[in-house]
Amino acid sequence: MVTFTVKVTRPASNKLLKAVNIDVAGTTNAQKTPSFGDDDTSLSEDFQLEAGDNYTITVKGPGYLKETVPNVTVSNGGEKTVALKSVWFSLHTDRDRDGKIENGDETPAAINGLSPAAITFGVDGVGAIIPVNCNRDGNNTAIAYSDCQDNKINSDEDLLTGLSRMKIIRHSAGDAADVDANWVIKLSVEPTGLENPAEQHVRIFSKAGTDAMELISPQKGKTATLNAADIRPTLVLPLEMIRFAGEDFESGTVKITLSVIQPEYSGPDTPSYTFTEQVVAARWIANHHLHQVTKLLVTSDSFNGKFITALETDVAKEPSGPTDLRYGILKSAQEQVLIPYLDTDKWSFMKPSADVMTPDQWMRDTIFSGYSSWPGTAGNHKTQTTFIKMHRQRELQNWVFGNLMSKDHAVYYPAAGSGDAVNSANSGGNFEVTPPVKKTLGNTYPLGRVYYGHSAKNRLGANSTLRKSRHKIDESTRSFIEAQTLQSPIELDTDWLAVGHVDEMMTFLPYPGGGENKKWKLLVASPKKAYDLMTDKRADNVVFGGAKVLRRPKWDTDHFNYTTLKLHNTVVSCTINDLLGNGHAPLRAPNGYTYTYDSLKDWNVGGVEKAIGDNIDILKSEFDLEDDDIVRVPVIFYPSDHVSGGHAYVLPSTDKIDNTKSRQNGFNIFPGRGEGFKCGALTADMPNMFVGNTQLYIPKPYGPWIDTGDEGTSFDLFEKYLKDEIAKFNGALNCNFIDDWDHYHACEGEIHCGTNEIRQPSQTDEKWWAI
Repeated sequence: MVTFTVKVTRPASNKLLKAVNIDVAGTTNAQKTPSFGDDDTSLSEDFQLEAGDNYTITVKGPGYLKETVPNVTVSNGGEKTVALKSVWFSLHTDRDRDGKIENGDETPAAINGLSPAAITFGVDGVGAIIPVNCNRDGNNTAIAYSDCQDNKINSDEDLLTGLSRMKIIRHSAGDAADVDANWVIKLSVEPTGLENPAEQHVRIFSKAGTDAMELISPQKGKTATLNAADIRPTLVLPLEMIRFAGEDFESGTVKITLSVIQPEYSGPDTPSYTFTEQVVAARWIANHHLHQVTKLLVTSDSFNGKFITALETDVAKEPSGPTDLRYGILKSAQEQVLIPYLDTDKWSFMKPSADVMTPDQWMRDTIFSGYSSWPGTAGNHKTQTTFIKMHRQRELQNWVFGNLMSKDHAVYYPAAGSGDAVNSANSGGNFEVTPPVKKTLGNTYPLGRVYYGHSAKNRLGANSTLRKSRHKIDESTRSFIEAQTLQSPIELDTDWLAVGHVDEMMTFLPYPGGGENKKWKLLVASPKKAYDLMTDKRADNVVFGGAKVLRRPKWDTDHFNYTTLKLHNTVVSCTINDLLGNGHAPLRAPNGYTYTYDSLKDWNVGGVEKAIGDNIDILKSEFDLEDDDIVRVPVIFYPSDHVSGGHAYVLPSTDKIDNTKSRQNGFNIFPGRGEGFKCGALTADMPNMFVGNTQLYIPKPYGPWIDTGDEGTSFDLFEKYLKDEIAKFNGALNCNFIDDWDHYHACEGEIHCGTNEIRQPSQTDEKWWAI
């Protein structure tokens, strides 16, 4: 036996693939599996062979063409050099988020590893961000389908703005290196952890063109085989996300793996090497009131022409010119449509539960306004107005999917096909967003925080009744909001409200004079403020006790005439004296009892005020909120719904207003508790307003009308108070009080409920991944 050396060289350009297999076959068979050093271009291995015999030397390895040298005669101290040719493939995405796959992105990641190891955000964040392509470019997508719900690239515009890119690069080195015909190249996707199969979340196309075919999708499955001959020297593959992060896709991430199978090295089914890129779905971000309004949305029907005219008049007050703050009004129309949703690996349809095209004026409750943005494909980031369709099956959803969804407006429905219960809590009026806020010694939330009303029975004390609540947001929408991770949601208690929406009790207004993360004021409904204002006004002059409330005043030559107002077909007009405790209120309690104005006052001040105060306390625990940040807005509530289920007789009781055993026909029970009431607004609910850029669109409260005998100096006490408070905001906002009583307030909603908007986020907010 003699020592014979096999020397293997590799091209200098390939320093990533290191392992080789050296096989020497002849009288004696021997095999070794050395690896190149990081910077080495050659390696040597000694074999003990029979002198004078002929041997066949075969060298192979991942990313190297097999080289076979026959008839090598062995002599003592002999050496044979085998020069390898390298052909290998790598996978690349826009890891650095500059909208292009170049420079660092084209540097191959660690072989057989995951790149990046973790998706991160911030200035140094890494990991390609893939758009959820849920708008509708062109006309080749079926009605109600978004672009990510069909199997094609829908137009050149769709290719340019709606999809991201990944790139497979072929690296060749050595003389005439070409791909072995037996090599197999595969692309596959895998989920993170125990989430649903990744092919339910992402679609990958075969090439960058409108004639591209699906490679991976819910219908095609998780794996595709590629033709290596198409990769010369690169193959660009467009991809889109089908879903935002949410239920069964909490991470929003997908792992995409390029596997190269070299049968001569690793067998017919085992990858010789892999590259895996981890990508993440673009986030959806809810708009807040510091974002500029660019379009106001409202239902247009025969019943609300005057209301729309009033909106148009006040929109015209927005400044126009170099800094154009004026915006148009987009009106709805309704046609029946079916709504597609992904049912594992096929598209099924949801049909609205109501087929009749009756008016549905609640634009706010139908959709949640926001945007989604990502780094784009040409070096410029892309922002897409994106509405979340709420899990509410009313007629307006036909307009959302049949008309609103378009090239410019994307729509995404987290709960489609989920089987989640439909109830009032799922409505858009129950979802709002704070402006940017901070918690001292805690987190800063530069995009604000979503807040919504959800059943709060778990927060009740041991001596409280369990409430039967319909204010439970569907799990799909809650999971979706939480999975976006950027606007950490705050759960409030709206069980005490009949409709149960957060916009009934509060809103945020821009306040340019505020400090960092305090460019806002919080407006909250306050019965106590209403009663205090009336008490103080009557104390000023006893004659004001007779001031008319809940009446429309109209000047007639030298005096005011008044029109009564109704709720539930009952005249509710009264005076300050009445509301402060004079006689019986005209409405019956929902349990059938009559009640006095005195009971109504005590219930409002002692019960409703506390329900609102409890929610303020929750906000104070979640971010820096002081009493000076709050404007309390006069609103009087009335008992609208009865809560069944008994009340707690055990004292002390967290259910009782004055902590006595008597429930006083429900008026000694905190709103929302067993045998008590849920609330509706008696005077119009002014916090339930539309917040424009410089204009506020506020429901006319029809509070106490202070008649001075002069048209010019008479005023609504509640309006004047709010207007005076808003005037302290450095003159940044103007109040417009609009009569919405008949078709909104009397139907248990207000202006905010009946409108919606498109807003333009700041450039900083658009690039959320870099914040």
